[in-house]
Amino acid sequence: MSHPSKTLARPWMARLLAVATVAYTGVLVFATHHPRPEELLGPNPPSDKTLHFIAYAVLAGLASATWLTARRTASRGIATLAIALAAFGAVDEITQPFFRRHAEPLDWVYDCIGIAIGIAAVVAVVALARRVARPQ
Repeated sequence: MSHPSKTLARPWMARLLAVATVAYTGVLVFATHHPRPEELLGPNPPSDKTLHFIAYAVLAGLASATWLTARRTASRGIATLAIALAAFGAVDEITQPFFRRHAEPLDWVYDCIGIAIGIAAVVAVVALARRVARPQ
């Protein structure tokens, strides 16, 4: 039987991560569709490709942490999550011209690289944490 605090913490943590993921997604959509991104970035920003990589690595990290916190198995559905995030990145890129921004296929490639790295990092941390927490 699981410890009572663990059964209460898991749904609470999953909800908190879900809220963080949704909030971050809103900020990301705003930032990627703002007509003058230089106003948001300040002086000496990283390259556009670096920003895409970081932005989507963080999104994938949050989304996969939410996914894995709400489920007991890491393997089921994580590929579907990656595909859904890649599709979201494509829609995000395709809709930018409606807001006086330029859509660049290479930006989406960097989004996808960030997604892969973000998910891989979270899966690795969760697997390590579960292994350490498992009774010997």
